Amino acid sequence: MPDRVTAIEVIRQSEQGISVRPFLVRADDGNRYFVKGLNRAGGPSLMSEVIAAELGVLMGLPIPEWRIIDIPQGLIDFSPMENIRDLSGGPAFASRQVENVNELMWAGLRSVPLELQRKVLLFDWWIQNGDRCLGENGGNVNLLLDSQGNLVVIDHNVAFDASLTAEEFCDNHVFRDQLRHFQDLVTRQEYARELDAALGHWDRIVALLPVEWIYRDSDEIDETIPTLLQRLETLHQFRDERFWGQL
Repeated sequence: MPDRVTAIEVIRQSEQGISVRPFLVRADDGNRYFVKGLNRAGGPSLMSEVIAAELGVLMGLPIPEWRIIDIPQGLIDFSPMENIRDLSGGPAFASRQVENVNELMWAGLRSVPLELQRKVLLFDWWIQNGDRCLGENGGNVNLLLDSQGNLVVIDHNVAFDASLTAEEFCDNHVFRDQLRHFQDLVTRQEYARELDAALGHWDRIVALLPVEWIYRDSDEIDETIPTLLQRLETLHQFRDERFWGQL
């Protein structure tokens, strides 16, 4: 289980982000993290971040290390920073800062290895993440390049979106040119084995989630939507031929 950390300094709020703008925070382990608070993001979004991060790493995707972070109330109460109360409400999600990164641009797509493009594309379809869009006129790609030109995969707070359609996904995903790769039956079987192996860690991943994220209130009876069972059912869909046929 990743070590739980405590914030000791809130440095600034990020300029990036649409629905949620994370805060750059220094923690007591000496590292800096981009933090999404429970009060602003909500439990379901933070659950999506953890589940996606764990499954993505199991698939070999370059997703930054993450932690659950506690934000002392004093850091919030005595800060003049705008929107600081976004960090209140309980434990937050922290994604470790990667230094010297730039957002992936349209002109940089060719620098990303084809196999990695395919894995990111499949992964996003698997977790119902429609928030990886890019075209010649821009988009919200949620992909970075580090100083060595290596890809960094971030931001999964809108994953498990039941309203995401195959048409929308296939028309807008940054790596949509790789869709044809999944028409091959042998290729599908190979990737299905990877998905199955990653999903075998489900119980361990669920055990990482704070109860404050899972339930609507402190009585711990009613789960937030989508529930853990609904998320698991989504992840099981790769076993249905329709999952692949829509790609």
